[in-house]
Amino acid sequence: MKEKAFSGLLKRQVLLIGLLYMGDYLFFFFEQNYFNTYLDHVLYLPELYISVMVSLSATVGLITMFLWGMISDNTRSKFGRRRPYLLFGILAGAGMVLYGLGFPLFGQSSTAYLWCVIIDVVIIGVCSNAFLVAERSLIPDTIEAEKRGRANGLINSISYIGLLIGVAFLLLGDLLFGIADPRPGEDGTIITQEGHFILLSLGGIVFIIVSIIGFIFIKEKKVTELPEKKKYFSEMKQTFNIAELRTQKEFFKMLLAFVIFQSGISSVMPFLFIFIFDLGLGTLDLLIGIVIAFPCVFVATIYLGKAADKFGRKKFVPLSIVIVSIGFCLMPFAGILADKILFMISLPFVLVGVLALVTPLNAWSQDLLPEDKRGKFTGIFNIVNTLSQIIGSFAGGIIATLFGIPWIFVLGPIFFLISIPFFLKVKETVELEVKETVKLE
Repeated sequence: MKEKAFSGLLKRQVLLIGLLYMGDYLFFFFEQNYFNTYLDHVLYLPELYISVMVSLSATVGLITMFLWGMISDNTRSKFGRRRPYLLFGILAGAGMVLYGLGFPLFGQSSTAYLWCVIIDVVIIGVCSNAFLVAERSLIPDTIEAEKRGRANGLINSISYIGLLIGVAFLLLGDLLFGIADPRPGEDGTIITQEGHFILLSLGGIVFIIVSIIGFIFIKEKKVTELPEKKKYFSEMKQTFNIAELRTQKEFFKMLLAFVIFQSGISSVMPFLFIFIFDLGLGTLDLLIGIVIAFPCVFVATIYLGKAADKFGRKKFVPLSIVIVSIGFCLMPFAGILADKILFMISLPFVLVGVLALVTPLNAWSQDLLPEDKRGKFTGIFNIVNTLSQIIGSFAGGIIATLFGIPWIFVLGPIFFLISIPFFLKVKETVELEVKETVKLE
């Protein structure tokens, strides 16, 4: 399949969407890690408290993103169909700033925990999902299928800047606010409450800024080019029409496969930086690990995006999953042996599995969204993130509690490998497009 070049307007659109993803990655890097380390380092709560909050947040996300998607599909404002919902990122960013004030305001771990749950589950859970459904619908709305693999590769690569900023804040936080863990029998370092507040404030402010930039500069189709607007309750009723859902069999096959795969990621991510802090690595060691790992992630992301457009969405997925799984299984021994070299070798595999492998999978799932209901089906597809967080965070929390945090890196590949046969059952969208073109000719 011949690759089509990007126009200047499309390059600009990709860069802007990449900026949104950059803010998204930074925001949820903080939400998934600093929110969790706040419970561990500041409130001294066990891992299962983290699992409860993550699961409640995921449940709210499952409901609200579906509703926001349906609403945005039928929005016909002068500002566009998706852009108005990017502004909800302002409220979500403000919520992140407030999260860090839980302990100073209440002064007790039980009441501070309740404050954290309200902020994460209600304020951020509702508002961030309005932003997310708009952001994720923009790619299939504005980028044609034969360019989506490369577009996803570029967008994901730009988004890693947000992740790098988050990691830079992590290093600075460890350097400026890290102290020896005061709990009896605990090794490693923790970040103080003041450090968490400063870091979370920076993350919230960046999210507010990119939300405003996206609203101002993103381009959408004209209202006259959009499908006919549908009534809210009629659309809701149609959502649960079994006959309609049966016409989207490939979409639901992809959803199931992705839930299994993403559960592997979600079993690791809530505890990844707690694991890194427990290793007691110095700032220089962490910096070396990042310098080694991130070039591998960038190269893998760009290559998988190009390959998804040229050779098909799923051709390299099984092999990539197997290779990454082998690397994941090395990480527990880095923790048990406190081996820095083994950590440096394992980290690129972990980050490629967590970040780069979703590039062809995202393009594939975007191809399967119904054209006139992309927001709603993006909301339905959010089951991938929400259900996988519930499954993964509880599975990871149980394994971490019973056997120790290092062994979550064996649990992740179990989910990855189980997902392979499910991905192989989903039709290849690139090949379908080629066949349809031949028939029309």
